[in-house]
Amino acid sequence: MVPPRLLYLILVPIALWDVYTTYLGVSYFFDLPTNPDINPGQFVFGLVVTLIVFLFVVTTQFIHSLPAHGGPILILKGAWATAVAIDLYTAWDGTRRIVFYGEEDAAKGVGVAIVAALIVTSTIFLSQLLLGRKAKA
Repeated sequence: MVPPRLLYLILVPIALWDVYTTYLGVSYFFDLPTNPDINPGQFVFGLVVTLIVFLFVVTTQFIHSLPAHGGPILILKGAWATAVAIDLYTAWDGTRRIVFYGEEDAAKGVGVAIVAALIVTSTIFLSQLLLGRKAKA
C-alpha cells in the first residue's frame, strides 16, 4: 500500500496544474487574454469561476457523502456534475494550448483529453484523501 503522504506529494502538484489549466481554459473560453480592452474585473471573473469549479471538484467526497433526500442536495450534486464537466473541458483546453501551442491535430487532442481526464480524476482522488475520513464520521 502506498503511504498517504507520498500520494499527497504526487496529487497536490497535479491539483495545482488543474487549477492553472482551468484558469487558462476559462480565460480562453471567455476570450480574456486576447481582448484589447482587458480590465481587472475580467481577471477576477476568471479567478472566481476557477475557484468555484476547483472547490466543487475538490469537495467531491463531501458532496457525495450527503444524503440525497432533498431538493437542495440534488441541486448541489447537479452543480457538482456541471463543475466537473467544466473542469474536464477547461483542463483539456488549457493543457492543449500549453502543450501544442495552437497546433490542431485530432489524435493529439484525444491524447490531451485522456490526460485531462486523469488530471481531473486525480483531483477527485485528492478529495477522497483529504475528506474521506471526515465524511465517514
